[in-house]
Formats: sequence, structure tokens, C-alpha cells
Amino acid sequence: MSVRKLIAGLLFSGISLLALSGCAVGPENNNPTQLTSQWVDPAATFEQKTITGLLVAAVVENPTNRRIFEDIACNVLALHGIPSTPSYRAIPQASNLTILGGGLNYTALFSAAKLAKASNVLAIHQTGTKTNVIYDPGMTWGPDPFWGPGPWGGPFGPDPFWGGWAIPPSITQQNIIESNTELVSVKTGAVLWTGAFSTVSDQAPITQTLQEYVGMVLQAILNNGFLIPVSMPNYQIQPAAKFDPQSANAGTLPR
Repeated sequence: MSVRKLIAGLLFSGISLLALSGCAVGPENNNPTQLTSQWVDPAATFEQKTITGLLVAAVVENPTNRRIFEDIACNVLALHGIPSTPSYRAIPQASNLTILGGGLNYTALFSAAKLAKASNVLAIHQTGTKTNVIYDPGMTWGPDPFWGPGPWGGPFGPDPFWGGWAIPPSITQQNIIESNTELVSVKTGAVLWTGAFSTVSDQAPITQTLQEYVGMVLQAILNNGFLIPVSMPNYQIQPAAKFDPQSANAGTLPR
């Protein structure tokens, strides 16, 4: 992914958040992902809080899922004018993202980030799973049961006959994926921001879930005072070529 020409001015975080309204979906909009805790370096300088490019690294076991996640993340970031590059381009093997013991391989990540001209690494990795059991006691409403003569002159007692309604109790399970995301400075190697997230799996299509996850990460970063320059596309849409049935290439597939 080429680095686009950057506009000289910086867009402050408050303005950037307005652009996020079409992507980041809050809890009130049933986003399956929730930010459970976060930390930001209180000593981070203005220069460190200025992000000019991101290397996105998804630390997951499945190599296909890793590439899908990194591509979706970069697409979401690109929609907001943020230059970003998936780590798999420079680090094809997912095992090279970590070192013995499970920590991030910062040497490889920083080397890849410098090749991509990224100022920061955005690393996402799963930390665990859990199951939430939700019990719904159900509901009853209506004029009964009541104490009185039974239907059609039957014996006295609780009478469920006269139009009562009920929803039986139920138990449902939610599978929760817990993850952690770090924003790391390539120049200093310092972790500038980190956030813990919980995501309900299978609540929404996987693509939508990943898009909303990245949107929430980006919103949290901007809320903590980080600045991101606006990039300007350096391409132009070319008009489509007219079809000529007499052409020698007519009827052949483009290569």
C-alpha cells in the first residue's frame, strides 16, 4: 500500500471523531464489542501522539483469519484517511509475530513498520474466551391465575383458563472472545495506549463484527488525544474503455 501525500494540517481528535460516526457503533447500537478497560501513557508527548501511519498486526493462530482481520482493519482505517499496512506483507508467517513466551516480536514488527513508513504498530491479540450464562425467568400476564370457581362451574382453586399468557423461562449462552490492542511507537518502542475488549461471537456477521471492533479501537485512541493527519488520494478514476465488437481482443478475458 503506497503512502499518500499528506495534507500539512493536522485534524484534531474531536473533528476526527465526527468522521467515525459511520463506522464506530456504540453499545446502544448493539455493537458486539465492548471496551472493558484502557490505559494511556500520561507522559506521551505531542510528537508521540501524532500518528502518521499504522502497521496492523493481528496475532491469531489461524493464518487466514489473520489476513482477513488485517485487511478489514486497513480498509476501515483507509476510509478515515489513515495510511495503514497489514503486517502479513512483510511478515508472512504468523509465528514470527511473537517470541518465545507469547510476547510480541517488536524487532520484526518495527522493521516491517519502517519499511511501510508507519509511525506506530497497532497490535491486536486474543487473550482468552469465556461463556456467559443468561437466565430469563420468563413472564406471565393477563387476568389469571385467580382464585375462584373453575371453568364451567368446576371446583375452586387457581384458574388458568380465562385468557392468561406466559413466556416460559429460558437459558442462553454467550461465547465471549477477550482481546487486547496495543498502540506502540516505532521510534521509541514505548506502548502509548492499550485497551482490553470483550466481543460476543456470532452476534453479527464476522465482517461487520471486525469492522465495528476496529472502529471502536480507533475511537478510543482519538478520545485519548491522539492526532492523525488527513491523507489525500493521489489517484483519479479513469473512464471505462468503449467495447468494440470488431476488436481483435473482443470475447477474450482480461488478464
